[in-house]
Amino acid sequence: MQLVNAGVLTVRDAGSWWLAVPGAGRFIKHFVKGRQAVLGMVRKAKYRELLLSELLGRRAPASVRLGLAYHVHDLIGAQLVDCVSTTSGTLLRLPET
Repeated sequence: MQLVNAGVLTVRDAGSWWLAVPGAGRFIKHFVKGRQAVLGMVRKAKYRELLLSELLGRRAPASVRLGLAYHVHDLIGAQLVDCVSTTSGTLLRLPET
């Protein structure tokens, strides 16, 4: 009964249930908008590449609610940007399409 009151379980049919994650929609909305904003920052940079330190030093747009570092790690993990080691530090580059 506590799971139903908390919104984690919702009734599907008589005897079957849906598993829900309250607040997941808001998280996904912030996640997608932040990812697009950070990708846009890299896309607008000269040659579509940017030093990681320079990107993290920039002021984040208002749509980046989860933190700039979080979205940068997401882009690297999702392989939406290529990481290139240089003498100046790590360079983030949009892959050739």
